[in-house]
Amino acid sequence: MKTSLPCLPQDPVFIVGYPRSGTTLLQRLLAAQPGFYSLPETHYFTVIERRLQLDDNDRIAVSDIGTLSEAIAEKLEVRLAAEEIEMLTRTAQRGELTSKMAFEFLVSRFLASQVASVGAASWRWVEKTPTHANFLERILQVYPQAQVLHIIRHPVPAILSRRRKFPFNRETPLEKLAWAWNRLLDNAELSRERHPRQVHALRYEDLVGDMENTLRAVGAFLHAPSLLAGGAGIRLQELPDAPVLPHETWKLQDMNAALANTNDSYRLTASAGDVDRIESIVGGKMRQYGYGHFQ
Repeated sequence: MKTSLPCLPQDPVFIVGYPRSGTTLLQRLLAAQPGFYSLPETHYFTVIERRLQLDDNDRIAVSDIGTLSEAIAEKLEVRLAAEEIEMLTRTAQRGELTSKMAFEFLVSRFLASQVASVGAASWRWVEKTPTHANFLERILQVYPQAQVLHIIRHPVPAILSRRRKFPFNRETPLEKLAWAWNRLLDNAELSRERHPRQVHALRYEDLVGDMENTLRAVGAFLHAPSLLAGGAGIRLQELPDAPVLPHETWKLQDMNAALANTNDSYRLTASAGDVDRIESIVGGKMRQYGYGHFQ
């Protein structure tokens, strides 16, 4: 097992968006392109880093290695080997272990088998944690050359899908999920205003309805014209599976589904009361993105 800290390309692509808004589909489309390699959601900036007591230089203390290991096990279901913990500990003892290095250690661990034969060729890694949208300022501070794809979906089906698909959200009040939709867009918009060349917004409905033109815009943003290839008539079954963690059973179901806008399925089942409860909170912002009343 390799136990040295990695050296990764410094221009990664981060895919973000409200959960159940098409982030996994976008991840699979990008990973299907030559030179792009993806990994499971890390939740690093949303959860793991926030548990660490970083110093003014973003360094991790030896006393926090246990916290780091426990957070990785909890969020990623990954148990670090003894030699990996020893390597991180030695680096921390020298005062050299930064939060960025710990994050890249995780990224490299997931990508090792994919990029082993890439060598010095140009390639980019793709990290997709939807709620990293709330931490884009931190991410762009750590990776000034990174680019962000922010995908947006009509809030009613996104929120209802989140409640239906995620076991841990089935009892969450719709109002709380709606405020989270607003907050995530507020944070992503702020970063897009500050870093227009690094944050690109697209709509889920456009991606599935006009994939060719939507991917053309994404390809231009990423300076990757190959994204144009196969945009029309692509089938989900032809895409590589998204890297998933064992508990993410909903993603396995999505990957076997047909490529289509699933919003209409929620129109058939959503109650008028639930739609009104959601839209009373998100109505103003959803109209900014061209979304009308859901029913």
